[in-house]
Amino acid sequence: MKPDNELRKIDLNILIIFEAVYTARNITRASEQLGMNQPTVSNALGRLKAQFNDPLFQRSERGVAPTPFADSLILPVRQALSILRDSLSINRDFDLPKATRTFRLAMNDFLVMGLVPDMLNKIARQAQNVKLYIIGHEVMPPIDALLAGEADIALDSFINEVPGVDFLPLHIPQGVVVARRSHPVLQGEISKRQFSELGHVVLRQNSRMRAHAESILLSQGVTRRIVCEVSNSILIPSLITTTDLIAVLPGPFARNAARHYDLQVLPLPFQQSGARLQIATLANKARDPGIDWLRQQLLQAAKQNAAEEDWLD
Repeated sequence: MKPDNELRKIDLNILIIFEAVYTARNITRASEQLGMNQPTVSNALGRLKAQFNDPLFQRSERGVAPTPFADSLILPVRQALSILRDSLSINRDFDLPKATRTFRLAMNDFLVMGLVPDMLNKIARQAQNVKLYIIGHEVMPPIDALLAGEADIALDSFINEVPGVDFLPLHIPQGVVVARRSHPVLQGEISKRQFSELGHVVLRQNSRMRAHAESILLSQGVTRRIVCEVSNSILIPSLITTTDLIAVLPGPFARNAARHYDLQVLPLPFQQSGARLQIATLANKARDPGIDWLRQQLLQAAKQNAAEEDWLD
C-alpha cells in the first residue's frame, strides 16, 4: 500500500494522544492533560495499535511503558507535531501586542526566578494572547525537551555540543550558600571545612550532571555531604529555614528566597569554576521572529542578573 494511503488512515488527534501518553507514561494523567476522558484516550490508542499492528504501550508499575516500536515512533511524531504547531502559531512579523502564541521554555527550576518574572510582567502588560509554558527538569532534561520538539528554547549549562542546535552563551552563574539566620555554626561566613562537614540539601540531577558538579567541588578541595535530595527547588528554602542544613543556590534565587524565608546568604568558601549558562535553540528555527524575541528577553534578563551579581563574562 502507498504511504499516502496509509497516512490518510491516521487521525492527527490520535498522534497528539500518542505523544501525551508517551510523555506521561500514564493514560489517566495524559487524559487529564488533554482535557479528555479516559475511555476516549484508550479508544484512540486502540485505533493506532490496529493501524501499526503493535501494542505501543504495556502495563507497568506506575502506568504504562512504551514498546520498542513506540520508542522508534515518538521522535518523528514529535517533530511532525512541532512543525505543525509552529506553522499554526508563528507570526512572521512578530508584533508582541498582536501576537497569539505559546512559548515553551525548558529550564532548570533555579533559572525561572532570575530570568522569567520581568518577561512575564512585559507579557501581562503588552500581550494578552501570549503565554509561557515552563518545562521543568523533573519532566525531562532541557536539551531532551528541545530535541523532542517539546520546547522552543532550552536553558542550561550544557556540557556537550549537539548537532543541529545553536548555542548562545550567557554567563557563569555565581553560586552562594544559604543557611537559616539562627544557624548554630554559621554567621556571615563559611569555611571549606564547614562546607564539607555540614549536611546539604540539593536539587535532584541526573548522574552525568551530578558527577560533573562533584568533580568541580573536588577540584576546589571540598565535598558535599548530601542529606536531602528534592525534585522541586521551591522545597529547598523551607527545608533550610527549619533545619541546620545548607544549600548552594544561584544568587538571584537565593536573594529572593532570603526575603521570604529567615535565611542568610553567604559567599562560597572557594573560587567558583562553574559551567557557562547557554540558550539553546534548534538551528532550523533561528529565523523565527518569535523565537528571536524570546531569546532577546532572556538575554536582557541575564545581563541584568549578571550586573547585579557581578557574574563573569
